[in-house]
Amino acid sequence: MLLAGALALAGCGPSVTVAPFSAAELARLHDEAAALETRGYRIEPGDTLLIKYPFHPEMDQETVVRPDGTISASGVGALPAAGLTATELAEELKARTANRLRDPDITVSISKYGERPVYVGGEVGRPGMLVYRKGLTPLQAIVAAGGFLPSARLDSVILVRAGPPNGARRDALVARRLDLKRVVHAGDAESLALFPHDVLFVPRTRIANANIWVRQHITELIPFFRMNMPTMPAGF
Repeated sequence: MLLAGALALAGCGPSVTVAPFSAAELARLHDEAAALETRGYRIEPGDTLLIKYPFHPEMDQETVVRPDGTISASGVGALPAAGLTATELAEELKARTANRLRDPDITVSISKYGERPVYVGGEVGRPGMLVYRKGLTPLQAIVAAGGFLPSARLDSVILVRAGPPNGARRDALVARRLDLKRVVHAGDAESLALFPHDVLFVPRTRIANANIWVRQHITELIPFFRMNMPTMPAGF
């Protein structure tokens, strides 16, 4: 696979290092995850929505959110949906149909979530893409990708993350080092869970120039990042 072959090249470079997550960064990531739970799940492309009009069942529909984030709603036409909660989308539909339906009552629910990828490469048994699920940790993803090879460096696993996890556009790349050796051998708890589109790379040697490494081995080789990512800012 493209990811497997491309990321395997990174293990052949000079010995370098990427900074681990700081305590402040980990706290911010936990706050972001908590905020997502508080304000509710936000619709993404690939989700299947069930839209129901209790008093106008002829307008009921099930529709898939297009790659551009829009849906085609009965009696409304094209409508942006990605980034909204189900409640927000229902309110938008009410506003769009109020001129022909008296006090419209509309409910929106997600009948099926679209598949979102997590990429795992480097010194693992089956490098490639996994389907994201809520709560997936780095170690769980690596186990699902065939586990560590004997040549893997467990204390220097690289996590590459793109901006806000639920944003329509990801603003920057962040690369940080995870120490999974203590998780595996000492039973330490993992410090964070993965987000959709995260990239995990398990190297044989330490990697340091994150800006160059991410550009060469992530941005230029994985279509999602090549299409959506600006250059990673200095300092990462």
